[in-house]
Amino acid sequence: MAITIVTGEIDSGKTAWLKSRAGAEGVVSWLSLKAVSDGEFLGYDLQMFPSGATLPLARIIPPSESAFNWFQFRRFRFNPEAFSEAQSFFDKSSEPNITFILDEVGPLELEGRGFAPLLESILKTGAPLTLSIRPLLVDEIQRQFSFSADEIMRLPG
Repeated sequence: MAITIVTGEIDSGKTAWLKSRAGAEGVVSWLSLKAVSDGEFLGYDLQMFPSGATLPLARIIPPSESAFNWFQFRRFRFNPEAFSEAQSFFDKSSEPNITFILDEVGPLELEGRGFAPLLESILKTGAPLTLSIRPLLVDEIQRQFSFSADEIMRLPG
């Protein structure tokens, strides 16, 4: 299994770098894209490739119609449906020689929430994996999820 970590501070280009590889054949990806409306940052959307399906992932203030089942973590409210859909998308990815991209693994996953179950599922496959992690969490995430990256790419911030 080849594991690559892409790391850098906020707005260093981690997601853009991952997105440039997400559309390749044989790559299944989960990207956390900034959600913006009228120039205002709302939070993040989850975009899954190769389907291109997009779901609200995290909001500073969630959409009122679905706010009742979203959960709070730090300054964001997270949509549990996005994490369920991400896992379901993985479960349907049965092609051989598949490569996975997961953006972004962080404090939520260290608590066993968010993409933690998905990351564990991907690691069990032994398939090539590229994931983004902020610099201060690289060692802790590798330790908690019992893997060691083959390559760590540090993007300038």
